Amino acid sequence: SSAAAFAEELQEYTLDQMVVTATRYEKRDVEVAASTEVLDTKKLEQTGATNLYDALKFGAGLEAHQYGPAGSSMGNMTSKIVMRGNANGTLVLVNGIPLNTRGTYDLTDIPVENIERVEIVRGGGSVLYGSEATGGVINIITKKTKQNYVKAAVGNDGRQEYSGSFQSEGFGFGYKYTKVGTTENVASDGRDWKGPENNNFDLSYQINDRLLFTAGHNDSKYHYITEGKKATDTKQHVKRNNLQLAYDDNGFKATAYYVDRNREKDAITLKTGKLAYDEENNKNFGLDLQKTWNLNDGDVALVGANYKAEQYTPYEQAMQSRNNYSVYASYEKQFDEKNTLALSARESWTTGAPNDYNNTNFSGQVQYTHKLAEDTNLYASIGQSYKMPDLHQIYTKAGADLKAQTGMHYELGLKKDFDDFRKARIALFSYKVKDNITAKYDEKLGDFTYENEDLKNTGIEAEYSLSADKGFGYSLSASYSSPKTRNMKKGVVGDWERDYAKLYLKAGLTYRMDKFSAALNAAYTGDRVLSDKDTTPSLITNFNAEYQMTKNGSVFLTVNNILDREDISYRSSSAEYYYTPINFLIGVKYSF
Repeated sequence: SSAAAFAEELQEYTLDQMVVTATRYEKRDVEVAASTEVLDTKKLEQTGATNLYDALKFGAGLEAHQYGPAGSSMGNMTSKIVMRGNANGTLVLVNGIPLNTRGTYDLTDIPVENIERVEIVRGGGSVLYGSEATGGVINIITKKTKQNYVKAAVGNDGRQEYSGSFQSEGFGFGYKYTKVGTTENVASDGRDWKGPENNNFDLSYQINDRLLFTAGHNDSKYHYITEGKKATDTKQHVKRNNLQLAYDDNGFKATAYYVDRNREKDAITLKTGKLAYDEENNKNFGLDLQKTWNLNDGDVALVGANYKAEQYTPYEQAMQSRNNYSVYASYEKQFDEKNTLALSARESWTTGAPNDYNNTNFSGQVQYTHKLAEDTNLYASIGQSYKMPDLHQIYTKAGADLKAQTGMHYELGLKKDFDDFRKARIALFSYKVKDNITAKYDEKLGDFTYENEDLKNTGIEAEYSLSADKGFGYSLSASYSSPKTRNMKKGVVGDWERDYAKLYLKAGLTYRMDKFSAALNAAYTGDRVLSDKDTTPSLITNFNAEYQMTKNGSVFLTVNNILDREDISYRSSSAEYYYTPINFLIGVKYSF
């Protein structure tokens, strides 16, 4: 039994990981012709993060933008994960199904405890996943079998966290409650946050070996007060629901899904006492079908189709809708033991959009992999990307002027697994996106306006990591690029201008021995431009430690922003937003 336990522990840390996101079928990570990163349960827990947004801050080549504590959103202004300088191109999936609604994805709503692993694919992925994947894909793969546990933690500034999950045969249920008290001066307008407060429910039911039902509900409340001439007291209430029924048998997958998002907003102008109310509803219904064939000589063929119906209902206005259709296919040809070629294509079109604003697009991708040595692969990729304007952007006549954005993406990379614990990755990339859709806040209108601009970037990414079952482990990553944008100014194409950050440095150190484990993480972002202004570098730090007191019970401590830096996390046209000051959680966990 001790030998079996040791083997299981080693398997937990092996780097010979199987991934599904980049190709839509299982393939060894080292053989995938794309820049990928996998964060399993252990890696996510080592960040000490309460939600997925906080955990992804330390992902290689990712830039995190936030407005309030713990990644709090401001209604439709949600925290973002920027991939390769493309803030408008992150597609978030849950078990392969899109979570994005209204261009938002609220990663703060997703508890780390629910996740088996997260697969991150950097670079345009529109050919296999459709609109919105112009920067990359984050695929959240949830646990099919939940851990039986309860957990409670408290911290400074009124922080609280209570969670637990239960599994009995095929049925699993989980609940998590988090709350933050008052955090002062989190923005340059003197903004004070009271909250956020989150309730998260999720359940799963394995109907049989092929059929799985999952459901989730999140209820989030945000409350913030601004100072100055236009001081306001604002409360926002956001509810999300998602349902999935997934069938998987002998290479055939079918998933029916439903996602909705409801937002209510109350804003009181403190000087006049005037109350402004706003509400909107978003709903997506969809069906995704996919069949994979493993052919002779290692060849793989894939064909799929999907349908998504969108609904958007602004406050006191008629519901808007749109139908989205697409078919896609890929073929992977293995010429010999060293050379593999993959071709992919997708056709997308819409019907029933407001103002007759319908789109059609064909995109393709070519990927080539050459095996240099055992577990050492060189790859090249050329592909197209495509993103439609969101439904809420085009339902007015003014929005009908927006163009769909298209892009070309190039990547050359090298992947090497030295053994079961050490790996290295390096990638050169370049892309150009035409008519990138960007949002700007209009003070006079008190709302966002949308326009097209061009976006390009060229850069290099490098990663090295050592995972260890005992003792010390570490990870290092660096990314350097030059994201630039240009837009139309009075009908004239402007000059290319810097945007976002050039330099990302990430580092993680872990230690595990007997009953004690600890992790220290750091993320440095430098040479930044936000909202056309040079911005000082940011350094995010995090420490997490856990001690196993008994077979079933443990205590843990998490400290965020260890250096207590007041770095800018994001800048809009109206304010600068800061990362939360030093904060901690200390708690206990009991498994049964």
